[in-house]
Amino acid sequence: MPKPFRSSSPARRRRALGAALILASAVALSACTNPGASAGTPPSGLVALVGNGDVTTLMGWDTTGTEGVPITLPKGGTTWIATGRADVLAATQTSGKLATSDPVRLGKTLAWRAVKAVVPTGGAQAGPDYFATWDPDGGWFATLAGDLVSGDGIKVVLIDPSLGTALEIPIDRSVVAAPPAWIDGSRLVIVTGDAAAPIATIVDTGSGELSDGPSGARLLATSANGRRVATMAGQGAPVVIRDTAGWLSGDGSSIASITPPSGSTTAIAFALDTSGQRLVIAWQAADGMVSLAVHDGGSDWRRVGTPKIGSAKGAVVAWRR
Repeated sequence: MPKPFRSSSPARRRRALGAALILASAVALSACTNPGASAGTPPSGLVALVGNGDVTTLMGWDTTGTEGVPITLPKGGTTWIATGRADVLAATQTSGKLATSDPVRLGKTLAWRAVKAVVPTGGAQAGPDYFATWDPDGGWFATLAGDLVSGDGIKVVLIDPSLGTALEIPIDRSVVAAPPAWIDGSRLVIVTGDAAAPIATIVDTGSGELSDGPSGARLLATSANGRRVATMAGQGAPVVIRDTAGWLSGDGSSIASITPPSGSTTAIAFALDTSGQRLVIAWQAADGMVSLAVHDGGSDWRRVGTPKIGSAKGAVVAWRR
């Protein structure tokens, strides 16, 4: 596990946390296959935010091959990327601020704009924000806001970037640094408790009410339509794919279980595509190097591609919609 960050400067704490999020791919897990290898089906629609030291790049893939195409990032460090409706991206920055993009066109310069949202009282949404995650329709997104170093006093913030509005939902539980995941258009899941005993807490975005969901998932991601969920219990555990309804009911069934491949120690990030038929996993090796693997439900969840990301030591992954 990384050592706790200690600093008396809130700005320095935010910068250090932001760097840790991209290098650990937002799950605070410490530590491969050859990171230069590529094979199999082109991972069309895949997006990866890749970190190597102080350099962070955004790459996207289409149907032409396994070589990624650079995508313009907003000015300032970027720690998280999320995909929304009509190929619009949301970026969480090292400063804790947010930005949204014009529609992505691979090979073209991408324009970004800062998100400025106000709460119902008329004041600016305070932040700092982390893990922007678009809802199933891809028109608004949720973030975690507050002090993720301590995990206390966190709020879920619902932001409509088109209208510039924000709604804050206080979370009166200890929150683990992990991205929210939408299970339908009005409910999302956040990880609460602690890393040793995580609990999926369900947040009703209409009422603001919290309820207990399944326990044991340290990191999770849902398909864009919310119908499938991928979970991981902890460092080195398999990435398990389930139907969301079955996972919520606790029926114990699963669609697939993917263990770390030879040479890898743990998954540090993963994402399902819109329908939940493809899964991309960022695997980390003992030396800290990260590689990607794409699995396809149409091929019995076997690995069908290993997109190139070079000498990466961190990655955030997503699928374009």
